[in-house]
Amino acid sequence: MGAKPMDQTFQDLDQLRVRVRAAQRLVSAPLITFGVLVTVYPLVAALATPLGAGGTHLLVLSYWPLATAAGLAVLWLLARRRATRDGVGEGSHDYGTATRTYLVVLLVILVGFIPALFIGVFTPLIWPALVLVALAVWQRSNQLYTWAAAVGITGGITTILLAASSPTPDYAWLWIPVHAAVGLAMILGGLLIRRREQAAT
Repeated sequence: MGAKPMDQTFQDLDQLRVRVRAAQRLVSAPLITFGVLVTVYPLVAALATPLGAGGTHLLVLSYWPLATAAGLAVLWLLARRRATRDGVGEGSHDYGTATRTYLVVLLVILVGFIPALFIGVFTPLIWPALVLVALAVWQRSNQLYTWAAAVGITGGITTILLAASSPTPDYAWLWIPVHAAVGLAMILGGLLIRRREQAAT
């Protein structure tokens, strides 16, 4: 039996790469995880209101740094579970490394550049967008780049609109439905992508 043509070999390798990436849930898992975190954020902010100004500010300030660490840890545990159950490796750019790297970066921010934490307060959607960008670079995923851009642009526009209307508090509530819509869109998008990932495997 003759050897396969080189083009066919490359096509087979590309198909195998697609199937492995799909099995690792490299796009759907972070979208769903951070979609849930985006959706929960307004609820946390609302529940923090009875704590008074100091408690509210502290909780809102710490939400995205802690939620990101928790989200990455969940992704890491899910990837390890899939690796054990399905025999699909976590890949060279695994979530364990991503989680450890994030914690080091967060420590550096806490020690040397605390104002960076206020990104999650004044522009709450920018923080998860930056995390998705980092994961997109880490996983070399164009789909995550696209979602990160969409989330970041939406967050930027919302912040500008709220800043422009700051003298009149009529639109102060605007960020809540925007947050909910973005979070739900990420979850639904992640679920649709997961169906394609399952079909690819």
